[in-house]
Amino acid sequence: MRPMLEVSTDYGYSVAIHENDLTSLIDEQLKLLRISRAELRRCFADGVKLMQGKTESDRVRPCADEIRDGKWNVNLVQYSKRGGPVLKGRQHCRATFQ
Repeated sequence: MRPMLEVSTDYGYSVAIHENDLTSLIDEQLKLLRISRAELRRCFADGVKLMQGKTESDRVRPCADEIRDGKWNVNLVQYSKRGGPVLKGRQHCRATFQ
């Protein structure tokens, strides 16, 4: 499985950020997500640690949510077999902004 972190947004969807996206995100994109580059890297590292030993059959993914004033928390979120890696009712997009 390719390392990935799902970051929640205020816009009603989450953004999937893959390892190779970490260096290509620009400041404007980080501002839209309301997360600093350092905090995003920390969250990504936390997600990688949480995913150690997990397989695709575990059906979990690391998700980062802002808990208060710029502080972020990363948890594993389980998804259903039928729904795929995205929870029903939520949009999912890559970390490429237009």
